[in-house]
This record gives sequence, structure tokens and C-alpha cells, in this order.
Amino acid sequence: DHRDLHSFPTRRSSDLMQSVVASIDQIATASHEQANEVEQVSVGIDQISSVVQTNSATSEQSAAASEQLSAEAQSLKQLVGRFKLSSDIPRNY
Repeated sequence: DHRDLHSFPTRRSSDLMQSVVASIDQIATASHEQANEVEQVSVGIDQISSVVQTNSATSEQSAAASEQLSAEAQSLKQLVGRFKLSSDIPRNY
């Protein structure tokens, strides 16, 4: 039947069009998934950055406290050094 011959290119074009549409849908789905994954990575990086900033601030506070404690220990050492212990006093027997 000669109608079948004319409908063959139309069916083939329709099949190709459906294949293209299916491919575009797959690409769109994959792109959406990748966008979600990139967003998750971005959130993770923001969380890491926040922890690093917190750790940095804590380290600075610890360093300042350590310097202050060292200065106070030095001052205490000088104050205690003024006292004489009985073991430091020579005994005359």
C-alpha cells in the first residue's frame, strides 16, 4: 500500500522527535539533580567556614588567656621570691 510508504518518513520523524524530547528530559533531570548537589556542597562549605571561624576566634581567646596567665605566673613568682623559707636561712648549731 502506497500510504504506508508515505507514512514511514512521518513515523520516523515522530520517533526521532520523541527520542530528542526524551533526551532533553533526561538532560533537564540530570541538571536539576546536579544543581541540588551543588547546593548541598555549598551548604557544607558554609558550615565548614563557620566552624573554622569559630575555631579561629577560640584560638585567639586561648592565646590571649595564655599570655595573661603567663604574666600572672611571672608576677606571682616575683612575689613569692620575696619570702624566705626556713630551709633558706642558715642554721647555726
